[in-house]
Formats: sequence, structure tokens, C-alpha cells
Amino acid sequence: MEVIYQWVQRLQSSSLSYLGFDDEIILRKADQTYAQDGGDKRALTYNAPPDVTIPRIIRYNDDKRHEAFLYAIHYCTICFSVDFIKLPCHHFFCQKCMQTYCKMHVKEGTVVKLLCPDTKCGAVVPPNILKRLLGEDEFERWETLLLQRTLDAMVDVVYCPRCQTACLEDAGDEAVCPSCLFSFCALCRERRHVGVECLSAEEKIQILEERQKSARTKGDIQKLMDEVCTIKEILKDAKQCPHCKMAISKIEGCNKMTCWNCGRFFCYQCSAAISGYDHFNGDCVIFDEAEIDRWQMPMNRRLHRMVVGQAQVALLARGHAYPYPTCGQAIRKVNIKNTLF
Repeated sequence: MEVIYQWVQRLQSSSLSYLGFDDEIILRKADQTYAQDGGDKRALTYNAPPDVTIPRIIRYNDDKRHEAFLYAIHYCTICFSVDFIKLPCHHFFCQKCMQTYCKMHVKEGTVVKLLCPDTKCGAVVPPNILKRLLGEDEFERWETLLLQRTLDAMVDVVYCPRCQTACLEDAGDEAVCPSCLFSFCALCRERRHVGVECLSAEEKIQILEERQKSARTKGDIQKLMDEVCTIKEILKDAKQCPHCKMAISKIEGCNKMTCWNCGRFFCYQCSAAISGYDHFNGDCVIFDEAEIDRWQMPMNRRLHRMVVGQAQVALLARGHAYPYPTCGQAIRKVNIKNTLF
């Protein structure tokens, strides 16, 4: 820290002159009476516990850094304004840009991406700064969304099928709601079925169809059936993130996927969690054959047009073809007739 180095330099260079020891230092046993009377306060030691001293030094260092920052001239790297918000990571941006940036992420619900705007940093914007930049309703929405995203990213958190309260899943794929005390299976969201294997999606649909004939709550059963069918259709063309189990569909591009919910990387081909591109040196490939063909089709069309154009130019140069007056297409004459089309 800057303040530590300043104090070390001061103690090494000017501490003796400050205490009045310019010529010599006389060391002798301390006089107990002199020490009890107070003595020279400049030479008295003060022993404070580290848990008190260290935070005090850190606060002092932060204050001095902020003071030095205010004395200098800076410009916002986004709009070159001078009304700054300084983040704990020591990057600074103007208040208007930071306010627009934070409100955009809160409005779009991407609160997990509410980081320092510096592309090489990625530090989290602290709540005290967000409270200054956001309105009361926006800050409350940020807290709610952040809690929701945090719970969704936890693999051992499920929601009670009765009251939608967040519950912790135990090792046996079971959970107990702390709100309504409903004990249920975390996989199928039904009552606990200890010793019985959890139903597959097909079996669950069949049982729900049988219940529908005599059940009183047809609307609830139909809703469950629709949810199961929807999940089945989604998983046909999607892969689940290995970290948070969110269903992710790939429209185009490579097989290295980034989960929009938790931000982790995984392979779209085998659904394995990855950290870089080393995974694609084995059985999985970075690009599928269909994706390569899709990218090559426009290039092949351009190459075909270029070859055809060169052939037409060659025919025109040899006098074996004539340009059509409307579009310029080269028309070759194949017989003695002068009518070309």
C-alpha cells in the first residue's frame, strides 16, 4: 500500500531529526517515574491488536489514494467527462455513464454481468455504489434478481411445487420446504417416494393421463402435463448446462458454449464442463461438419459466380458470345440464327 511505503521512507530518513536526535542518541534504562508522568508522547509505543490496526491502515490508505485522485486531472474513458465514480478496483468512469450502464443491466435482468466496465477487469460493482446510481425501485429489483440468479445457479437448490419457496436438496434427491413443510422429490417434484425409482418423463405423462380421467383438479394436471411435454421438446434440440442444469440451444457457431444463466463454459457436443479449447483435441470437435458446410456455402457461391464471370469474359473476348443489352449476360451463338435469348 502507498501509505506504508511513505511511512517507511519517513522513518528511515527523517524520524531521528524529528525526535531531536541530530547529533547523537543516548540509550539508557527507562525512568519509571518519567514514564508514568507521560514522558515524551512522540517516543511512547502504542500496541494495538492487528484486527484494529490493519483496518485503520487500510482506511487511511484508501483516503489518501482518493485524495491523490482528486488532485489529478482524469477523463472518463467512455465519454471523456470529469464527474467521476471511482470503483474499488481503482477504475473510474463518469457518473452518467455508470448510471446508464447499471440501469441497463438491471432493466434487462443481466445483473450477474454488472461488473466493472473495463474489459480487462471484471470486478463486481459494490452495492453501496449501486445504491447511489440506482433509484429505490431499481435497487430493490437488483437485489431480487441477484438473489434469484444466485439461487438458480446453485445446483442443490430447488423450488417447492406448492409455494415456490427455495429449498435445499439433500444427497438423496429430496427436499423439505421450510415454509409449508412439504417433503418432495427434487427430480419429479412429487411427494417423497423412498425406495421407489423416480419416474421417467414418459411414465409420468402416462400416469398423469390416467389421473386426468378421474381427478378433480384437471387444470393442475393439464398444466403439469404441458410442462413435461415442453421440457421434452426443449431437450430434443437443447443441452443442459452441467453446472446449473439450464437448457441451452445453439443456433450457430462453435461447440464451446457459455451458459447465459451462470456464465460457465461447457461443450455442446458432450455436455461436459470445460475451461478452454483443450477439450476439443479429443473426440469432440470445435465445429460440426454441418456448421462448416453452412459457412462454406456462401464462399462456394461467390467462387462459382467468379468462375462464371471469368468464362463469360473469355467468350466475349473471343467473339463467341454477345452481351445481352438489358442485363449484360453473355449469350453464346450456337447456330446461324441471329436471334439470341
